[in-house]
Amino acid sequence: MKGVYNFRPSARLIRTIGDDIIKDVYAAVIELIKNAYDADANKVELKFIDLANIEKSKIIIKDDGHGMNYETVVNNWMVPATGDKLTRKKSPGGRYMLGRKGIGRFATSILGNTLLMETTEKSGITTMVLIDWSIFNTEKYLDEIELLVESKTTGQKSGTELIIEPGERVFEWTEKEMELLIKELRKLVSPIIEKEYFQIGIEFTNTGIKNYDNMQKKIDPFPMLDLFDYRLSGKIDEKGNVSLVYQNQVEKNISPEKINFHINLDKGKLCGPLELDFRVFDRDVKAIEDIIKRGRKDPDTGRYLGKLETRELLNELCGVGVYRNGFRIRPYGEPGYDWLMLDKERVQNPSMRIGSNQIAGFITIADDELSHLEEKSARDGLKENSYYTGLMEIAWRCLAQLEERRFDFRKKTGRGRKTVKIETELNALFDFDTFKNSIKRELKKANVTPQTLTKVENIIVKTEKRKSDIFDQIKDTVAMYQGQVTLGKIIMVIIHEGRKPLKYLKEQSPRIARWIKELKEEYNTYLLDKIIDRLEDTKKEALLLIDLFNRLDPLAVRKRGNRKEINIYNIIKRSEELFKNELLEKKITFKNEVNIKITFWGWEQDFSIALTNLIDNSLYWLSMSEDKKEKQIIISSQYDDELLIIDYRDNGPGIAKKYIENGLIFEPGFSTKPGGSGLGLSIAGETIERNKGVLRVLYDSEGAYFRIELPSGELHKEYK
Repeated sequence: MKGVYNFRPSARLIRTIGDDIIKDVYAAVIELIKNAYDADANKVELKFIDLANIEKSKIIIKDDGHGMNYETVVNNWMVPATGDKLTRKKSPGGRYMLGRKGIGRFATSILGNTLLMETTEKSGITTMVLIDWSIFNTEKYLDEIELLVESKTTGQKSGTELIIEPGERVFEWTEKEMELLIKELRKLVSPIIEKEYFQIGIEFTNTGIKNYDNMQKKIDPFPMLDLFDYRLSGKIDEKGNVSLVYQNQVEKNISPEKINFHINLDKGKLCGPLELDFRVFDRDVKAIEDIIKRGRKDPDTGRYLGKLETRELLNELCGVGVYRNGFRIRPYGEPGYDWLMLDKERVQNPSMRIGSNQIAGFITIADDELSHLEEKSARDGLKENSYYTGLMEIAWRCLAQLEERRFDFRKKTGRGRKTVKIETELNALFDFDTFKNSIKRELKKANVTPQTLTKVENIIVKTEKRKSDIFDQIKDTVAMYQGQVTLGKIIMVIIHEGRKPLKYLKEQSPRIARWIKELKEEYNTYLLDKIIDRLEDTKKEALLLIDLFNRLDPLAVRKRGNRKEINIYNIIKRSEELFKNELLEKKITFKNEVNIKITFWGWEQDFSIALTNLIDNSLYWLSMSEDKKEKQIIISSQYDDELLIIDYRDNGPGIAKKYIENGLIFEPGFSTKPGGSGLGLSIAGETIERNKGVLRVLYDSEGAYFRIELPSGELHKEYK
C-alpha cells in the first residue's frame, strides 16, 4: 500500500509553542510588547486587575498601534509561524520588525486560560477573537479546531487590546514576580539609543500584592548610567574598522580620547555594523562613595541611596546586553549571565580585567540579513554560529582598550592593586648592609667597646650567612615556579604537536597486539612484515614525542642547580625548535643571527623562560598582522663596551610608545593581549635580572623591539 499524505499537526502544537518555546512569563510579556512595537504603537499599557479575585482577574495589554483588519487576523495572525513579518521586514511606519518568527501571540497561553483580542484598524472597524486555550489540549487535529472571528464598526481609535484571564495562574504573580517583571521591562528598551517614541506603562488595580497595588508607573531604564567611572563607546563597521571614544570621569578635566584601529577577522566572523557602549564602575569603597556624593536617588522613592543600596542597584544594572532595533535580546544583559566570560578572565588577572558586575554594556547589532546573528526560536539568545563567535571577539578586543587605559590610570593614581617585582622585593628584604651600618652607628653613639662591637658584627655576619642561604633557596623556588608558569603558556604546543603521535600509538597498539597473537597461532611472512613496518612507524612517532618533551625540558626542571657556562645561540635555537610547527603554520620566518661562539655564565632555564615568553607574544601579534607580506622574528647580538647586547625584534603591530614610556609593559598584570595574564614580560624581565642583566623595550615603528643587556664580566674570557 502506498499513497500521498499531508502532515496534520495536532491541536497540542499550539500549547507546545506557548508552553515550551516561550521561556517564561517575562518572555511572554516581552513578546507581546514587541508585537505592539511592530504595530507602530507609540505606547503600550500593561494592566494587572483584580488579581486577588481569581474569577475577576485580568491581565490586559493595550497599544495604540495601527491594529489589524479582518483579513489580516484570519490570514496572518491565526497562522502559526507565518512568514508575513519576515517578508515585509518593516512596519508601515518604517520600523524594523522584531517578531519575525510568527509565534509571539501564542505567548498569551502562558499568561492565562483565555484570550479576548480586540483589534481596531484606522477605519474604526474592530475585529474580535475569543480563544479558550484548553481546547488545544484535546486529541483533535489543529484544522479541526474552530474559532469565532467577528468584525464590526465601533468607531474606536486604532490599536489592539489583549484581555487575558489568568485563572489559577493568577497565583504565580507574587511580589517577587512583579519586581522581576519590572526589572525585565526596564532592561527591555536600550536607554542609550535614540529611537522613535515608544513608551511602556504598567498599572496595578486591586492586586492584593504588597507594594504593587493601586498604582501606575512609566517604565524607565535603570538610573546611574551617567555616573560611570570609565566609558568606551563607538562603532565597528562591516569590515572591522573600529572608531571609539574613551572617557574617564573618576577625576575632573580628563579629556576624551579617540581610538581608531582595525580588527582582523575571518569573513565568516564579521558581524557588523555594530554599535557599542561600555560603562564601567570601579566598585571599590571610594568609587561607591563618589556615586553617593553625586546625589544618586532611588527612582521610585526619591530618597538618597546608601552604600548597600547603591551596590545592589549596580548589581541590577551591570551586565552586557545585546540589542537589536533598540530592544534587548534575552538573556544577554541579565545579572549573572556572563556570556562574554569576563569573570573567568578576571580571576586570571584581577588587576586589569573587568568583571561582569563592573560593566553596564550595550551592544547594538544589525538585522540578521546584515549581521548573520539570528535569534533562536525559543527566544533564549542568538544562534551560536561563527558570527556569534566574531561578536564575542570584537567585544573582547574593544573592551581591552578600556582595560588598558583604566589599568594605566589606576596605577598612576594609586587606585590599583599594588604589584611587586619579586626579585626587587627579595633583594630589599635581605639587604643586610644597610641594617649592619645602622647598628654600628647606634652602638658607637652609645660608646660600646670595640670588643662588643666586633661581637655584634660577627653575630650579624653569621645571621646574614644563614639568611643568604634561605634567600638563594627562595630565588630557586621562584625561578622554578616561573618556569612552570611559562610551561603552562605553551600547553597548546604540547596538545597540537602531541595529538598526532599519541593518536597513532593508541590506534596501532591493539592492532599490532592482535597481529602478534595471529602470528603465534600460524607463522605468516606477510603478517610479520606488516608488524615490523608498523613497529618502525611506531618508533618514529614515539621519537616525535621524545623530541617534543626534550624541547620542553629546560622549562620543566625541578631544581635549578648552579650557574654554568651556556651558549646563547643554542638556547635560541632550542626555543625556535619548540615553536617550529607554529612558526611554519603561521608563515613566520625565524632568524637566529647571534654569534654562535658567545657563551655566558648563568642559568639556561632563565634564558629559555625569557625567550619563550617573547616568542609566544610575537606569535600572537604577528598572527594579527594580516597586512604583512613577510612576518619575521630576528634575534641578533653585538658587543658594546662593557655589555653583550641581544636584540630581539619582530615586524608585528609593535608596542604603543606610551606603554614603553610609562613602564607599564613590564608591570605584572598588564597585558594588551585579549585573555593575557600580564605575567609573561614581567617574568621575562626578572629571569634576566637574576643573571645580572636587564631586559629593555625600545620603541620601533616597524614592530616590537626588546633588548637584553648582559654584563661583560659574565662572558667567557675569550669575549671579555
